[in-house]
Amino acid sequence: MEKLNALNRAFDKAFAHTATKETLMDLLACMGEELGCDRIAIFELSADGICNNTYEWCRSGIAREKELLQGIPVSRLDSWKERLSMDEVLQIEDMESIRFTDPDVYDLFHFQNVHSVIVSKLAFHRKGLGFFVLENPDSGMIEDAGIILPGMRYILSSLVYSDSLVHRLERIGFTDRLTGTGNRVSLQNMLENIGQDSSIGVIYCECIGWTRQIALLDHMKEEHRLLRTGQVLCDIFGEDVVFRVGSEEFLVLCEGEEESGFADMKKRLCSMLTEHDLLCAVSALWDPSGGAHCDALIRQVHLMNCKEKKVLTATHPLYHADEMPDEWSSGDKAAITLNRGDKFFRQAETFLGEIYDSPVLTAVVDINYFKLYNDIFGRKAGSLLLEQTAAAIGEKVGQYAGVAGYLGGDNFCLMIIPPVTSTPELTGFIEKLFTDIRFADGFTPAMGIYLSTDRQETMITMYDRALTALAQIKGSYMDHFCFYDASHFQHLREDKLMLLDIRSAIPRGEFVFYLQPQVHERTGRIIGAEALVRWNRRDQLIPPGRFVPLLEKTGYIFAVDTHVWEQVVRWMHGRRKAGLPLVPCSVNVSRVDFYFTDVAEHFIKLLSKYDIPPRYLGIEITESAFTDNIDSILEAVRKLHDAGFRIMMDDFGSGSSSLSMLHTMHLDVLKTDVRFMSSQNTDNRAVSIVESVISMAHMIGMLVVTEGVETPEQRDNLMAIGDNYAQGFYFYKPMPVAEFEKLLQDPDKLGDSPWNHEKLLSNRLGFRA
Repeated sequence: MEKLNALNRAFDKAFAHTATKETLMDLLACMGEELGCDRIAIFELSADGICNNTYEWCRSGIAREKELLQGIPVSRLDSWKERLSMDEVLQIEDMESIRFTDPDVYDLFHFQNVHSVIVSKLAFHRKGLGFFVLENPDSGMIEDAGIILPGMRYILSSLVYSDSLVHRLERIGFTDRLTGTGNRVSLQNMLENIGQDSSIGVIYCECIGWTRQIALLDHMKEEHRLLRTGQVLCDIFGEDVVFRVGSEEFLVLCEGEEESGFADMKKRLCSMLTEHDLLCAVSALWDPSGGAHCDALIRQVHLMNCKEKKVLTATHPLYHADEMPDEWSSGDKAAITLNRGDKFFRQAETFLGEIYDSPVLTAVVDINYFKLYNDIFGRKAGSLLLEQTAAAIGEKVGQYAGVAGYLGGDNFCLMIIPPVTSTPELTGFIEKLFTDIRFADGFTPAMGIYLSTDRQETMITMYDRALTALAQIKGSYMDHFCFYDASHFQHLREDKLMLLDIRSAIPRGEFVFYLQPQVHERTGRIIGAEALVRWNRRDQLIPPGRFVPLLEKTGYIFAVDTHVWEQVVRWMHGRRKAGLPLVPCSVNVSRVDFYFTDVAEHFIKLLSKYDIPPRYLGIEITESAFTDNIDSILEAVRKLHDAGFRIMMDDFGSGSSSLSMLHTMHLDVLKTDVRFMSSQNTDNRAVSIVESVISMAHMIGMLVVTEGVETPEQRDNLMAIGDNYAQGFYFYKPMPVAEFEKLLQDPDKLGDSPWNHEKLLSNRLGFRA
């Protein structure tokens, strides 16, 4: 009875407020104090099977753990799932008792210093919301849990559900439902909160729609085009500052950005739109005091963009306003009776509103290589194929109670209530569905599949996820359908969060460089080093493989690369100013960097600024970069070479450079990798390949640095075939600058630099001219 009275007092205190969130937090505080807990945490379950700690109360002196308990896969809590689904209250009075029987749960709580817990599920209107945890409750609470928990569960569930509903309504009210960017309401909200003295950067981006002729040829979805454009904008600028302000128009509003940083972002946007094959008119303005007259600035950039659009539509080779070609007549058009475009989406929303708890399967269908089918068999045959496909889809929808629509080009969408939902049976059902709508060999449909069991999901969400699945197999002959993968979606979400961190990581000084020594193989003496980027994110070192591909994909690699280049040269300047010897270092240049700047001019100015002779800096360019934008890259390499820099081709042998290409390039050093040589010395062909590369390089006046040397056998093999210089864990791992400087203090560890050797000089004097 005492605990029930304590619970009533907690309810009375908490419900003195009316705001949902404040009520919930007050209730947790009152419950925790009255029931003697160290911590109370609410975990909400997302549709993709992830648990997030959304609310937390801690007793004074107990460390908060909420930020650390995000993105927990439900699979880690499998032992709880069945018991919680049966409304069972879980009690663990001694955490050590499950150390070996349930290690996932033990690990989750052990690091928080939790020795006992009570767990109960959260559910409202038969919908599971997650669960709540009482940590280290007093003994009286454990004894009375069966009496106290039902009331707590009901109150907490209703509050969590209500708060979640409020958040969903807010998101709907401030977010464009198709693209996920902000709408005009959220734009106005941001404008009202901009400081009068703030600098403002405005970008206007309009997706230029294709004419009917181009749309039929390229089969581009209007919705997919807008989705991809919005995604590119959000990746670069962040979701909070991107708004859809027209049917095809987006506005980006950046407050407090420096002019140079804003200009880089605009360049990155244009580059990424081109890479994604998106034709957009883009205009931008920056004003140091734009906050005082932001509306006028927006109007001005909008007018600029109208002019930009006219120029693009008049000159772009893929945009024509001509009449349809002579061979295209009304008799060639496909007679499709399925609902189209917006009419289908409205029909689908009505369909979802009429069902209650049934799962819904969404399939987006696209005919592989349909343009080629038109070219081979003619447009009349193409129209017939579309009609047959539409009829087959319509028949399937009739069988399984659902709706279907035609989205233009060769694109269809259907939503049905599937007869089965378990993975093996569902796969068999989709295989039969594919067979039933398949007609022409070699031009089969590709299907993206999403199974929704959450009736609160919107049609746009379901369509978007099926579209995401389709993108994984589009154009594949081997894979005919693909299920939406929640883990892939989670990976995309993690990438977005990481991008937000990256934007602020540079000014916070989180990107640093490590140095990996390069050595003479026979003596082991250091003759140079390679600078490698590292990200020290909240005192945790993130491996380059996790963030560098994301940087290259989004264009942010340019900002990080230039930051690292300057760090390296500034470090050299500091050593020279202190009278310490300089060791030649090389830095990496990404193919993306050539899109954003004149790389040669950038390095020439950088070394002039810090008064460092160019011979001390090597420029490493990956072999694969030479196959992309080759003319501008070769011109930059020539200018760098003539200015006295060492030019190095990195990862030679992993790309497709030809020998004739090497002959015309102004390169000084080849960097090749020893990873395909057997560490047991049994693969003679691999040894022969490496020997041939080294011999060829030496014959045309180039030096070779072999990377990835990890064993004495590899080192011995390389020395035996005439290799001289190496880099790898066998000699040194990448290390912080301070550790590298300690090595330099020992003269016995330093060797003569090869970069002034006769071979290199002859190369510079026109050995291959």
